[in-house]
Parts: sequence; C-alpha cells; structure tokens
Amino acid sequence: MYRYARFASLLALIILMMPWTAGAIIEPETEMEFDDTVTIETDGASYTLAVTGVGLREKTFMKVNVYAIVSYVAEGTQLKGDLGKALMELDAPKMIRMDLVRGFSREKLCNAFKDVIEENFEDQTPFASDMEAFLAYFTVDAEEGDILIFTYLPGVGMKTTKNGEEMKIIENFEFTKALWSVWFGEEPASDGLKEELLAKVAG
Repeated sequence: MYRYARFASLLALIILMMPWTAGAIIEPETEMEFDDTVTIETDGASYTLAVTGVGLREKTFMKVNVYAIVSYVAEGTQLKGDLGKALMELDAPKMIRMDLVRGFSREKLCNAFKDVIEENFEDQTPFASDMEAFLAYFTVDAEEGDILIFTYLPGVGMKTTKNGEEMKIIENFEFTKALWSVWFGEEPASDGLKEELLAKVAG
C-alpha cells in the first residue's frame, strides 16, 4: 500500500510538470510540443529523464495519423549495441507518453499492444497475467486527445495513467520489457517510428 501511494504521488507530480517550457522537442507532422527533460522526485531522490526521441505513429496503408509519442530515459544513460533492445531491457527510470490524435475502439487499442508484443515474445508465460491486467485497464474506446503515460522506476514498477487516471502498478519488470518492445523490439509497431524514438540517444 505504501509503495502504491508513493508512486501515485510521483505520477501526479509528473502530470503536473509535463507542460514545462524549459526545453522542448516538436513532432513535426502534428506540431505537438513535448518537454525535452522530465524530473521525478520521490522519497528525497530526484531523477531527471532526457528525451530519446519523438515520433508519429501512422497507419501506413491509409496514411492516417494515430498518435504522437515521446520517449524518455534517465539522463546520462549510455546505450550500446542494439539501441532499441538496450533501451527495452534497461532497468532504469524511463517513460513513454502517447498523445492520441484520433479515436478508435478499445479492441484496436488493446490489439495495438498485444499483437506487437506477441510478435516479439514467442513465450509470454513470464508476464501473461500482467498482460491481462494491463489490457483490462482499457475499458472504453480511445478518443482523440487521450494521453497515455507509462512510467517505470526500478524497485517500484511500471505505472500507467490515462488522462491523469492512475492504474495499479505492475511490478513485474518482464512486462515492462514487453511493453517497451512495442516501440523498441526487433518487431516494433513501426521501424521508422523506432528510429525516430532513438534519434537522440547517446550511444
């Protein structure tokens, strides 16, 4: 209970601080502006997360914009080799924010996560129950303007918020890796988007 309360307060702080103007990165197609750093403070510790990249998910066949997305990782992180895999497997503070630019059904939203994770993990046994819990967070259709934030802290877990509504923490790091595989795995949702989200990584 204490851990949940601590992380809930932390996420509230993040959401309040998202509109900072100290530095910004812009997604060019939508012209959405995101902060280039995010600071998290909890239990007397302070974590500064730096942007790794920003991009736009679009359905290639119809050229329909789906969501703008920005990725952050602990400032000063050095990734080597396969940068996507390294970020996916990194057990360090990191965050992903999705800003939906169109509405679609709950089923399509869940499948957008589930299908890609299944492409990257033949065996989902280590996080199967966590996958079910995560997909159950989404009970209604997605709407234009919805904001999803996934924040991971080592020793605490991964927290999902939707438009400021806080979901239960998923402590299993195997699921955090699975979720990050949607954008950084060997079979990501989009190869081009993966490149965009790694554009500012220090390797």
